[in-house]
Amino acid sequence: METDNNGLENILKIMLKELYLSHTISSLAQKLKMSRVGVWKILKRLKANKFIILSPISKGKTSAHIIKLNWENILVEKKLAFLLFEDAIKQERWRFNFAELEKHVSFLLLFGSILYSPKDARDIDILVVLNNKKEFKVIDETVLKIQRVQLKKIHCIDLTENELGQELKNKNKAYIDALSKGVIIFGQENFVKFIKKLQKNEI
Repeated sequence: METDNNGLENILKIMLKELYLSHTISSLAQKLKMSRVGVWKILKRLKANKFIILSPISKGKTSAHIIKLNWENILVEKKLAFLLFEDAIKQERWRFNFAELEKHVSFLLLFGSILYSPKDARDIDILVVLNNKKEFKVIDETVLKIQRVQLKKIHCIDLTENELGQELKNKNKAYIDALSKGVIIFGQENFVKFIKKLQKNEI
């Protein structure tokens, strides 16, 4: 059972990382294994603190609501980046293993079975997102260097922010799932800014 604080933080992360899913109170309650009343209380708290915007679809008292992050509140970006960093520090092994990539990437996402069944995983899936195409060669060389000390095969996908943005706009399920279930190892602030630009149609 989610506590109010955990529920609040998880709702914020869901709204950030599942940007192409239109969540309702019912879908959030099901995902978080909470009551609809509990989710509604958290949403009202988030709205009161100007973290989200709740817009009723119709005028009825029981109308469903459109739930959106309130990017006009500067604290939203900081809170989301902090929550993502909290998730990242739980993956200290991978932060250490891929440390050489940090200075070259906009953000790096670890995803796939390595997160949930590391012993059974056949490879290590990472999505490396860059601002500059000139960094592709450096990334490839660095991944090859890291691979020498890894028992499992590293499967690296490298894209620019614009390329990833187009894949997400085209509803590419593989990338949508990776963002939803993966962990941002490096570049949490950049990831939040990327999603903000995507949601505001600036990519």
